[in-house]
Amino acid sequence: MEKTVKIIGLVLLVVSFLMLAAFFATIGQGSESLESAAGEAIHVPLLTDTLLYWAYGLFALAILVTVGFSLTKFVKSLATAPGKALKALIPLVLFAGIFIVSYLLGSSERMSIIGYDGTQNEGVWAQVADMFIYTAYTLFGLVILAIVGSRIYTSLK
Repeated sequence: MEKTVKIIGLVLLVVSFLMLAAFFATIGQGSESLESAAGEAIHVPLLTDTLLYWAYGLFALAILVTVGFSLTKFVKSLATAPGKALKALIPLVLFAGIFIVSYLLGSSERMSIIGYDGTQNEGVWAQVADMFIYTAYTLFGLVILAIVGSRIYTSLK
């Protein structure tokens, strides 16, 4: 099982690297452009959508893995130790709390997006966009704290 996880992690890392390399290799290519507020043409890199969808997929995968492991640990320990089972739900509660707080912090005001005239940049969708941004900032900060905290913990141990 551990070998499979390492292989999957390595595959995701290699694919992510190849996606970034392909994105940067094709920056000057493609004919699509948007008009800026000043009337100038803004070039859109060729693989922007692909890179964004890959990032969305990795984000969804991270959430699914976290929820899956938490629920698996909860179910396994529910029969033997109910107290431990409740501790296994802490990551799920923290994720839900982060999402709820970041959604409530989001603004529902209309976003000014160059080249977009639709209606999905205001109201609930604007709050959802802010929620994802605030969640990413929060999780990034928590990762940094976990790295620093684990280094301090291992050096004190």
